[in-house]
Amino acid sequence: MSNDFDDRDGLDDAATPQGRLLYSRLTKHVRLRQLQLLVALQQCGSVVQAAATLHMSQSAATQALAEMERVLDIRLFERHARGIRPTLAGQTLVDTVRGVLAALEEVAESLAAIRRGAAAALRLGAIPAAALAILSPLLARFYAEHPEVHVDVHEDASTRLLSQLLGGGLDAVFCREPALLPGPFAFEPLLADTAVVVAARSHALAGRRDVPLQALTGARWVLPTANIAVRGIFEAEVLQALPDAPWFPVSTVSLPILEGLLSQPGAVALVPLSIAPGLQTHARVCRLDVRLTGRLAPLGVVCRRDQAPALLTEMLSLCRQMLPAPPAR
Repeated sequence: MSNDFDDRDGLDDAATPQGRLLYSRLTKHVRLRQLQLLVALQQCGSVVQAAATLHMSQSAATQALAEMERVLDIRLFERHARGIRPTLAGQTLVDTVRGVLAALEEVAESLAAIRRGAAAALRLGAIPAAALAILSPLLARFYAEHPEVHVDVHEDASTRLLSQLLGGGLDAVFCREPALLPGPFAFEPLLADTAVVVAARSHALAGRRDVPLQALTGARWVLPTANIAVRGIFEAEVLQALPDAPWFPVSTVSLPILEGLLSQPGAVALVPLSIAPGLQTHARVCRLDVRLTGRLAPLGVVCRRDQAPALLTEMLSLCRQMLPAPPAR
């Protein structure tokens, strides 16, 4: 199961009076240009450079920042010896603004596709495992039949994608089954998955059969990131059998980075079986025959029960034809 996620799609009854006040001020008084300025200030660390990046005058940028701080009644940036940096409030706002601007960029791409003649658009979210194991082959088949449809795919963690789905920003999310779902939404399992150990083909245990987990004593592990399902199996099973297991000071789900780290002597990693083919494309990584008892939840799709777009329904029908029979629930 993935972590619970926030199912609020706006300002709800639990918001504090001060939170409601600041939300009202943001929606009434803050402009998109000011949000762009916040990101530029955080990136550049200088009012002069941020203004130049946005083709604004320095005075206009200074005034826009001052206006936001006045509206919110909080300091967003502070000066230091080499320029400016965001305060805690400023960084919190910038982190959210980046998501807002990214969403607008995605909408702009969909609109541009429609202007170029796309007959329709689908907005899909996917965790990395689902993007590789489900969406990659599915889109190839789908476009063979619907070349005129624009599909916007957003790859991210399931919690953030599901929040976008609930807010209407996505039509479906391909992920593992969430712990909680509001009534209008449902999860359909599509592909069974499990955790496997991978290593470079030059690893001493490559090609051996029935490798016990204890045989990896001394191996150096590449950690899965903390918010994905396979990390739980690593902590509950691998670390229980190998409590002194060393690991790299990095956690990642990036396939190129993972493949690079596995080239180090004795390196191994625990990954979902669903992403293993993506690591084996250059024949430098292989699966070790290590048996694990932990099981991953299946990959599937979350969408509205009764209001899914017709194109999404057709896409999912193709998906069911392509994939093996889904696991029993």
